[in-house]
Amino acid sequence: MRNILSLLLLIAVLVIGAYWGSPYYTVWRLEQAAKAQDAHAVAGVVDFPAVRANLSPSLTAALQAAMDAEKTKPHSLLDRIGMAIAPLFQGKRADALVTPEGVTVMLKTAAPPRYANPFGQGRSPDSANPGEPYTISQDYIDNDLDQFHAAIGNRLKPGAEVRIKLLRRGFLTWKITSIDLDQNAPISGAATTTSSTTTTTSN
Repeated sequence: MRNILSLLLLIAVLVIGAYWGSPYYTVWRLEQAAKAQDAHAVAGVVDFPAVRANLSPSLTAALQAAMDAEKTKPHSLLDRIGMAIAPLFQGKRADALVTPEGVTVMLKTAAPPRYANPFGQGRSPDSANPGEPYTISQDYIDNDLDQFHAAIGNRLKPGAEVRIKLLRRGFLTWKITSIDLDQNAPISGAATTTSSTTTTTSN
């Protein structure tokens, strides 16, 4: 009887530990996937419709700046037509960069992905030395076990960070529902809506 109770207690501890620790493990997996540029693994943790619907002004501005930087001067008639009709699709242009590859680039570089201009020479989203992502801070939001935040930075870009919000979508399953990209924020951790953070650094 005592052995059965001990086993049940052990199982309960393991279940509670897995439930509580699942978002930390999810963020670690994201960090590793970003390092490996594994867009498929990153995509499995992102709720893309929710992220696109919750684009923050700072992320929208950063993505817009990335696209504007890739614009070419309209030399041909096709270029001029493209530049003329571009404003009609302004609301969807930033959304076009919120893709598995785009989110992977943001997590890896703490910078917006580069925009492949359809009327010019698009560049690769990765630079020659994009640096390594690492977790700056992470914790539950307001002690709510169904909401979690994390800030991920880049070792080559002090002060830049990607802030993500995750919601529990199952016992151990989490999905990113919001991304905020701040190129000027001090490395201090969570967004203003979050509670106190636990700093972790992985090599």
